[in-house]
Amino acid sequence: MKNLYVFALISIFLMACHGSKYFTKMAVKQETAGLTTEAANSYYNALLKKRTNIDAQIGMKKNGQLLLNQMLGEFAREKSFGSNQKAVYAYHKARDYKSKIQGVGITLDIAEFYVQDYENVKAAYLTELYEAGTTLLEEEKFAEAETKFSEIRTLEPNYKDSKDLADIAYMEPLYSAAVRAMDIKHYREAYDGFNKVMARKVDYKDAKAKSKECLEKGTYTIALLPFENATNTNGLDAKVSAYTLEALTSINDPFLRIVDREHIQAILQEQKLQLSGVVDDATAVSVGQLVGAQAILTGTVLNYNTKNGQLRSATREAYEAYKVKKLNEQDGKYYYETRYKPVNYVEYSNSNSVSISFQYKMINLQTGELIKTEIIEKSVIDQVTFGKYEGNANELYPAGNNNTVNFNQQDRRSLVNLMNARQELKPTGEMSNELFNVVSTQLSNQIGSAVQKIVQ
Repeated sequence: MKNLYVFALISIFLMACHGSKYFTKMAVKQETAGLTTEAANSYYNALLKKRTNIDAQIGMKKNGQLLLNQMLGEFAREKSFGSNQKAVYAYHKARDYKSKIQGVGITLDIAEFYVQDYENVKAAYLTELYEAGTTLLEEEKFAEAETKFSEIRTLEPNYKDSKDLADIAYMEPLYSAAVRAMDIKHYREAYDGFNKVMARKVDYKDAKAKSKECLEKGTYTIALLPFENATNTNGLDAKVSAYTLEALTSINDPFLRIVDREHIQAILQEQKLQLSGVVDDATAVSVGQLVGAQAILTGTVLNYNTKNGQLRSATREAYEAYKVKKLNEQDGKYYYETRYKPVNYVEYSNSNSVSISFQYKMINLQTGELIKTEIIEKSVIDQVTFGKYEGNANELYPAGNNNTVNFNQQDRRSLVNLMNARQELKPTGEMSNELFNVVSTQLSNQIGSAVQKIVQ
């Protein structure tokens, strides 16, 4: 395989290097030797290089027609002694070759009787395909039937009702499988099957109605109840709840429905009930059942810490380059000599951090069982390290060993980057928002996975 690849690359390279005359000379030699196929290919390559090559045009017309006639002869043999299928595709080979040569400006001829013979053979082959396809449909061999009708459509797009039969061959097994999945309450599987059917034909049987029914019966509703705050920082429960709601509602699952605090409160008010700030497991189950949920989701912020770091500094040694004007005593001209003086710069570092520990619980309202629970612990840290120098920072070089200048390019680049580094830390409020987003995203991913398993 590797050798074939190398050979192909060499062939492409040689073609790119040679011009139209080269291929024409080669074609003449091949034609003299009776190598019609090879000569036709070389004339073709010559015309690809230069359409106006008269010798190549003449040679292409002659040898191309000879090669086309050979292909048409093969078609005639298959028509008389072979099969309709082989005859059809033998003619296609000849027709495609004629079209290819037309692409370089040379018109080859196919006699009218060949065209008529092809139409007759094609009609017979289409009849064979249609009869075979309908038989396979009756036998419920849908995949094989679809292959037959698809081939018909490539040969004759509007042949009888082949399009409708091809659609049936494709859609019926999908539809039947979806119905079976629906019968055993695998609503997600059934929904996906009906949607594949509708993607091909939106009004196929009652696929649209059944798809809607799958959603209605399979939708899994989770009531998002108030979170508890076990920390000394006020408002964390509401903040985590808001981020969680946003993350959950962004899950791309048609079977997941979230009922948030606002909607829960509206439903409870109709029942003359009130949702308190703290909800225990027993109350949560009652509330969930009232709002028509299959599960409830609640949680507790266990721990939350923010830490503003202190700016630390350290004096570092370096060298600053500067120019000294000097006189060349031999020619009397001035020049500049680079020298380096020892200097000090200050390196600063600081960091802020935020951490959170959060536990959530997802409870099945029908069984009272705990579907999912986990403690999520996350933290984010923002660090800055930068340098300050009162002189020309662009001329700084790091210090080497034994009071020498370090000319290593990578070390100097690091020093330059240090002088240009970010100095301001992210505020802990901004970091908290990032952290809440990370926590809520992890929570929603886990809830989404749980619902995927529940609604099959």
